[in-house]
Amino acid sequence: MATTYWEYCILTRLSAGLDTKWHLNRVFKHTGIELPREITDDFFAKYNAVFDQLHASAEFPILPAVLNILGRDGWELIDDMDTGMPGGEGLVFKRPIPKPAASARRRAPARKAARKR
Repeated sequence: MATTYWEYCILTRLSAGLDTKWHLNRVFKHTGIELPREITDDFFAKYNAVFDQLHASAEFPILPAVLNILGRDGWELIDDMDTGMPGGEGLVFKRPIPKPAASARRRAPARKAARKR
């Protein structure tokens, strides 16, 4: 039997009510006292740009359209979750991917100990 490999993503909601904004795998970097900076992968940022256009149309709810876009691209809704943020619902999706290269499946090598002088 062949092994199936998966990739996952989380669709999160930014607000509550009919005008909910949805974002896919949105990631922020935050260090020290700086404001958080979005570092979402370009692949997911493209989805988010489409979702923002749907939101700007002011025809609510947009969730059915968002789900149809993801479904057409092979994403399957598998679970919902609480993100721990106010109004923070997350919908978890998966889709099959080709077998990763052997180098991508291996664990990262342990760091070498610092050389003594």
